[in-house]
Amino acid sequence: MKSDYETLNDNVRKTFAGIVWTHKIHEKQADIYYKKSEFMKNAGVITSALTYAGVSSAIFVDQSWVKITSVLVSFISTAINLYLKSNDLNARIQSHKKTAVELLELKDEFESLLMHIKNSANHSIADLEKTYNELKSKKNKIYKNAPITTEKAVKLAKQALNISKDNKFSDEEIDGFLPSSLHKEKLPK
Repeated sequence: MKSDYETLNDNVRKTFAGIVWTHKIHEKQADIYYKKSEFMKNAGVITSALTYAGVSSAIFVDQSWVKITSVLVSFISTAINLYLKSNDLNARIQSHKKTAVELLELKDEFESLLMHIKNSANHSIADLEKTYNELKSKKNKIYKNAPITTEKAVKLAKQALNISKDNKFSDEEIDGFLPSSLHKEKLPK
């Protein structure tokens, strides 16, 4: 039969693993938006330059294909600029980075709680449970305010963390996220 400390430890470890997972998803989502932002900015610069070159050459060359191409490239350039203005990718990047940092701080607090549970002789189960509930409230607040992520970010996070099952962590996987001194072992009763 599990002791209260073992039961609490199992719950804290599971919550800890979920935080590690969610943190990585937000990091990957920020990376996705950063790459998209850079691509769109570069495409905007290139299409603007091509539009200028097309308009300039249309002055000297009276070819209808130059005029049509210039109009099409100008349209693409305008569409890119409108996309960048209506989809503030930098704000999205910052929002996901902020959430990732908050989760990283929370991860450290859960790691600290795991250390206290491991040294349970110095802490009552009631105090540890109180701390756990406070940290869960913090986690819920972060999750509630977190920006939406995409399936692509989830896949990239899964790949980065080398997880084979969503939200199901073996003791070995959780131990992989923790320093060896916090690996799962029998706790005092």
